[in-house]
Amino acid sequence: MTAALSAPAPVPASAGVDAVWQVAQRFATGVSVVTAGAGGAVRGCTVSAFCLVSKDPALVSVCLRRGSGVLELIRQHGCFTVNVLSSEQSAVARHFASRVRGEGGDQFDGIGWAPWEAGLPRLTGAICWLHCRPCARVAAGDHELILARVVSLAEGGGRIPFLYFAGALHPGAIQIGDEQR
Repeated sequence: MTAALSAPAPVPASAGVDAVWQVAQRFATGVSVVTAGAGGAVRGCTVSAFCLVSKDPALVSVCLRRGSGVLELIRQHGCFTVNVLSSEQSAVARHFASRVRGEGGDQFDGIGWAPWEAGLPRLTGAICWLHCRPCARVAAGDHELILARVVSLAEGGGRIPFLYFAGALHPGAIQIGDEQR
């Protein structure tokens, strides 16, 4: 059974918006930078709202703030890259989260990157990269949820993920067998 999406219900007065936000921040998520555009018209933004939606077909979702330059470039070019950050990329995450990171290609000054699929920026040092093509968009409050098909991917050299938890960025740890890294 598939339910249709309806308008979100208002938060009950007993659980104010700030309270909901505080509770939601108790969920740890990976940190990624979504990049879009090509040539001199490129942009990137840090996101913690990225997830695998389906294995077959390979679908992911990202949530981007309405009015963002990255969202506009995704609409124009019909593709984007998800750069899954490693724990060593704190400066990259903070840079692309800043509202004063510059315009267009200037955003990438001092950041290691190379053009990838369709000219999209691929950030150096990431755990992996996913080249994606949107297949659906949903208005979601002050954000837009993009459902996208993964059309190509590559693994990077990073081993330990970078996490967002309780309103802050943290180096992650992964358990492999009996050893923690």
